[in-house]
Amino acid sequence: MDFATGEQQQEQPTLEQLDTWCKQALSSPTAEQREEGERRLRYYFPTFSETLAELSGSHEFSSGQERVLAVFPAIKGPADAAKLMTWFLHQSSEVFSITYVVRRLRTLVLNHLAVMNNSQKVELRESLFSAIRDKHEGMPAFLIEDISRTLALVVMFTWFDILDSQDIVDTIFDLAKGSDKRSILALQMMRAFVGEFNRELPSKYIARQRRVVVTFRDKQLKAIFEHALNSMREAITAMNSNGGVASTSGGGSHGSREDMVAKRMILSNALLLQRDCLGFDFIGLAPDDASDEAVAIQVPSTWKDIIQVDNFLDPYFNGYKHSDPPISSQFLEVLVMIASIRRSFYMESVRIDFVKRMSSGLVEILAGAIGLEDVENYHHLCRLLARFRCIHTLIEIEESPTYRELLAATASFTMTGLTLWEWSANSIAPLLTFWSKVASTHDARDNSNSDIAGDVIATTLPQVIRECLRAMIHATSRVVSGDSMADNPLENTDALLENMALVANIARSSYDACAPVAIEILREMAAEYQSILNSGAVSDETMAMIENQLAWPVYAVGQFIGGRQPYKSLPEDDRLDAEMFATGLELDRLVQQRLQSAITAPASEALELAFIQMYCNFRTSYVSEQGYKATAVFAKLSSFVGINDSTEVLDLILQKVLFNFRTWQSQSGVMQRSLQLFHELTTGYVSVRQVAKLDTMKLLLANHNSDQFQFLRSIDVYKQRAMYYGGLARVLFTGETTVSQFAEFVQPWERIVGEMLAMSDAQLAQDPVRAELLRTLRDLRGFLAAISSKANYQLFFEWFCPTRIQIIHRSVQMTADPQVQVAALKLMAEFVYNRTQRLNFDVSSANGILIFREASKAMWEYGSGVLESGRRGTIVRDMYKDRYKGVAVCFTILTRLVSGKYVAIGVMPLYGDEALDNAYRIVLELLKQFPAADVIAYPKLGKATMPMLEVLAAKNSIDLVPLDEAAYEHMMRLCVEAFDHAETAVSSAACSVIDNILAAALETASANKRSQVVELVQQRKDVAAYLLKTMLNIVLFEDRPNDWSFSRPLFCLIVLDRDLALQHTGHVVQYQPPERRDDLVKALKDLLSATEFVLTTTNRDEFTQALSQYRREVTSKNLILMVPTTQTLGAPVDLLSTSEAGSSAGAGGAGAGQQRNDSEEAMTD
Repeated sequence: MDFATGEQQQEQPTLEQLDTWCKQALSSPTAEQREEGERRLRYYFPTFSETLAELSGSHEFSSGQERVLAVFPAIKGPADAAKLMTWFLHQSSEVFSITYVVRRLRTLVLNHLAVMNNSQKVELRESLFSAIRDKHEGMPAFLIEDISRTLALVVMFTWFDILDSQDIVDTIFDLAKGSDKRSILALQMMRAFVGEFNRELPSKYIARQRRVVVTFRDKQLKAIFEHALNSMREAITAMNSNGGVASTSGGGSHGSREDMVAKRMILSNALLLQRDCLGFDFIGLAPDDASDEAVAIQVPSTWKDIIQVDNFLDPYFNGYKHSDPPISSQFLEVLVMIASIRRSFYMESVRIDFVKRMSSGLVEILAGAIGLEDVENYHHLCRLLARFRCIHTLIEIEESPTYRELLAATASFTMTGLTLWEWSANSIAPLLTFWSKVASTHDARDNSNSDIAGDVIATTLPQVIRECLRAMIHATSRVVSGDSMADNPLENTDALLENMALVANIARSSYDACAPVAIEILREMAAEYQSILNSGAVSDETMAMIENQLAWPVYAVGQFIGGRQPYKSLPEDDRLDAEMFATGLELDRLVQQRLQSAITAPASEALELAFIQMYCNFRTSYVSEQGYKATAVFAKLSSFVGINDSTEVLDLILQKVLFNFRTWQSQSGVMQRSLQLFHELTTGYVSVRQVAKLDTMKLLLANHNSDQFQFLRSIDVYKQRAMYYGGLARVLFTGETTVSQFAEFVQPWERIVGEMLAMSDAQLAQDPVRAELLRTLRDLRGFLAAISSKANYQLFFEWFCPTRIQIIHRSVQMTADPQVQVAALKLMAEFVYNRTQRLNFDVSSANGILIFREASKAMWEYGSGVLESGRRGTIVRDMYKDRYKGVAVCFTILTRLVSGKYVAIGVMPLYGDEALDNAYRIVLELLKQFPAADVIAYPKLGKATMPMLEVLAAKNSIDLVPLDEAAYEHMMRLCVEAFDHAETAVSSAACSVIDNILAAALETASANKRSQVVELVQQRKDVAAYLLKTMLNIVLFEDRPNDWSFSRPLFCLIVLDRDLALQHTGHVVQYQPPERRDDLVKALKDLLSATEFVLTTTNRDEFTQALSQYRREVTSKNLILMVPTTQTLGAPVDLLSTSEAGSSAGAGGAGAGQQRNDSEEAMTD
């Protein structure tokens, strides 16, 4: 079949060429080859949704020519493109070709199906259906799914427009009647339909999709589920009559074996379809499928007639017992979903029968270990137990023998399963969840009540805890010794803590029986550890083994203590917590002694993390921020280890933290967790005051710069240093801090800075001095960042200025060392930051001016070095670290200086202060040094650049900025690039920059005044024209979350040149299909005539509201614009040619036109 005629035949590629280009586009090793294949295919298979940047051409402002995309001459619109794609889909048999064309077709359908008429939509739907029906044999399953999902999208978008669209499910049902192969195909298609209708589309389609999905759920989903049920039952019956569900080979003819294979595929797809149907988004809120938390499935009540039937569960349990993997695991997956159906779905009598049948089925599997040699079966059975118990309390059967049998069978299964961690690590959590739910509803007073299996629960819960801990200890020993290739469970801290939290929940339900289990294991292992230490010679492997094993009982103790609930906890429970904490504390002291001994074996990071967790949990439970004192626990602790109150506990925790500071390297997880604990100790209102009174903390304040702390020796861990000195600052400034106290604290820095200022540049560059300089700069920055009050900042300011601030200038002048320069600039950026209004000096104070001068000087010194390096042609090894990082910090400094509002920058030129002019000039020069595209290539650079430009372009400072034409043009280029920045805040800042500059120019011109901004805007009309087209394209073609931000500069641009706005908009509309043009013209007419285009606040707000209304209208009518192409040009459009436009012009348009002419004349004059 030809898709071109006449002269078009010359351009028509062969099928082989198209196949080659598809393979090139999807599988070529180089990006250039893939792009070449894409370019060729876009010409023949356009989606009319190509990159919109191509509309505006390059970022050459002088390029005023409208851009259109070239497409194959035979394609006059989306309908032609869809027809050509479906032709290629039918003709090609290559996997790459089908994959590519289906992807393009999906994009086309998603955006432009609405412009096709009903007959074209039906033709597309039928063509896709026939492609699946005719080509499914031999086609990979994923391609069937892709085509079916595209077909489902067409059906979804035509659900209410074309009556027979809703009959597609019946058509698929009819397809299933042909043969087993057709039945398999129908099930695959239905799975794709359910998945597509359950998939969340982009936000602009959500409202329409929700209406369709609700109808699909109410009218079709039940029928699909019922079809899957019937298919499963029929397949099971047929397979049982031919030797059983598991039989796929053996006796019989070749044809019978093929029949059995086909039946198995039907059964498998039917089960997967049931799973997908039950996992449908019934209530409009998609649960997190990755979580194994019990989320009840909200199956509609209308499904009762197919689920609440006699023996409903029998096919699943029987099918599981008589099938092999993977079908057996699919049976269990469906049972997991069925067990998750909300309890209220069942009437009470039916629910009792359901719970009994589910319980008896589980007991039969557990007792006979049926199919549990397969890991998937085993895992899904664990999930089934957890979900079943989470949704159903089992109170309906607790007095029946079945309940006792279920608990007993699950207990035996759990004891075995906990030892299989290495085989199925993810199955531990569901098993623990089951017993956690059992424990949460168990009353310890029923421990001896055998009528409701209370004795089974009371016996099992301690056993679960014991076996879980011993299993984890054994697994760790195998991993450490190298006998197992599994991952070390101690390395996944998050999963470990979640599992231990479940264990703690189990223990808390029967604490008097469960807590002694953890204490016993901990004491046994601690005694073994003591004997190993006393033995003298200890190998590294033995020490690593025992210390990693000890981590488990220590974690358990910590989580047991952390699981305390004050309103439920009994004094006896608190005493058990005291005993556990005391035992853990004695072990910790033993480990600390080992680390300070002659034993050279490396310390166990897992064990130290467990100790930290134990301390954190004890502090959370018993040393609260409200000052609550649990007398029972401290009375017991006093008898065990001599700790009498919460203050002594805090001192003990602080000593532990400082010990870790001295012992562990900065890169370790122990150091990071210790610093986090230190941070927590110094942040709470009560806690920081308690800690400040400790002798240990006072000693630390006097020796904070200790060389004994490992992390303080490194120069590459700023975040750790900042966390440390931030905590010290909060402690130091607790209450009223005197000058002498502050002076005593900063005395080490004072000595270091004084010595360095006396050195020569060559001495500063020496490695030991350089390292000390870096550490000092970063320490000062971390300390300064934690200062939040004006009085405390004043103390630092008076100490730092004017003498010691010179260390920043000396560092910035080290042009050969960008790392030192950046550290100094970041300190300056923090110094000038008006955080929590800490820099609000008195009106008569000159401190603000002094700070501005020092910052301006630092920026000038750094910028001059960068410019001189560029003139010399110095090679930059790492553009970001060695150049852009410092430039970005300079931008941040200027932003904070101006936005801090503690300096009256407007008066500085009046008394001849060059600091402001120097700061502006050096920043503008640095701005010109990097290409505009680097705003996107280096996101952090963009995040620093746009706020700085926003400050420069602010109304009260734009006239102070020495802008020239080159700087103005580069600023606009940067803003255009920033429109596509990954962070919305950056693109919004770019809009604000353009808005401020243009608004300033218009206001100045309307007042008949002259300024550099007016001259620049007038001289570079091409810049404004380019910006207008670009922003119109964004507003027309894209759906941005910050339309408000784009509306502000767009209004100013339309005020500058409304005729160009009408011309460009008319150009875009001219390329739209006739089906959309009337609605689009009306929407654009309302937008462009919504207000007078004169710069006033009221007009701005009206235009913004009109843009919001335009967005709502095009969304409700699905008016997605097509990118202009060479084959879609229509008749010219005059947006304001109708009577409505005339009336608008009469009421406001004429006035607007006159006032616009006045503005243009003022700009020209």
